[in-house]
Amino acid sequence: MFQKIIYGSQSGSGSLTMNNKRIILDLETNNLLQQSPKNSKIILSNIMYDSIHFIKKLELLMYITNNHKILGDYSILVSIIETDKGTVIMKYDEGYRGKDVFDNSIKMLTQYSGLSSLINRALIELDNI
Repeated sequence: MFQKIIYGSQSGSGSLTMNNKRIILDLETNNLLQQSPKNSKIILSNIMYDSIHFIKKLELLMYITNNHKILGDYSILVSIIETDKGTVIMKYDEGYRGKDVFDNSIKMLTQYSGLSSLINRALIELDNI
């Protein structure tokens, strides 16, 4: 099920402040954030992106939710993109991906067009609010 959870602080007029939006794209991800991740890494910080958006931080978190005797750990990777316009938290990948899932995902993100795709997806969500 796809669900968008939006958090923010309200001004006296009852509207969300522009720089305090927090978007979580599904309920399962929101529940995962209540736990400590098994691994995390800040991939980017303090960069100007496309001359409009300032990326404060892009972080990847890994949670292990299940272990199977044959398939191994079931991992869920969550990205947190914090910008000057708000924060987007979304699931990046999940599944039985092996022991090197975290390092392989970081490598995939930082090569090819992975970072720009992830950032653009987050910015579209922020712009749609």
